[in-house]
Amino acid sequence: MTTALPAVSAQPQGRRHRRLASSPRPRPRSRAVDHAARIVFAAALVGAIVWMLLQADVVRAGEAHLAAWWMDLWMPRGVTAFEDTYMLWISENHLVGFQVTAECTAIILLAPLLALGAVMMLSTRVSWFRGVAGIAASAAVMLLVNQLRLALIGWSTQLGGLDAGYEIGHRFAGSVVGIAGFAAGLIVLIAVAGVRRRRRPARP
Repeated sequence: MTTALPAVSAQPQGRRHRRLASSPRPRPRSRAVDHAARIVFAAALVGAIVWMLLQADVVRAGEAHLAAWWMDLWMPRGVTAFEDTYMLWISENHLVGFQVTAECTAIILLAPLLALGAVMMLSTRVSWFRGVAGIAASAAVMLLVNQLRLALIGWSTQLGGLDAGYEIGHRFAGSVVGIAGFAAGLIVLIAVAGVRRRRRPARP
């Protein structure tokens, strides 16, 4: 007599399929809210650019007073400001004022970066946190660079006088610092904001 043995089911040979945990897709309503919020944020950045252009006198005055405030901490004989001009002594009896003109303001460096940030935030491939952080960091870099440029002009004038010192500080060193600062701000914006890669569907 023979006894029947339970049949053992063998797994089919070949490629095994794994179940890939797929992240839940955002709902259409949440995506619509996200797009609307991005449009509002980008519009706010454009509005900030327009405000700076219309209120350029106020912005330049703020830059002059900010430069005078921190330069006064280390400049000999101190630094003061009046409206859009910061003033320092280049000798014991010679006070020179440096006006923050339209060519020297941080607006010409900050406006293009804010416009680029507005365009980047319209894309869902840029996260909210990194996008806002990148815009804020690049704006801070631009303001800092322009303040250093204003200080360089005053310092070189104090050392070399109105002829050689001012020309070197304003036309040469100041221009180099401005260009390098804009490049640094652009790099910071792109590096911090980043662009997320699109997820490709998993192959079986």
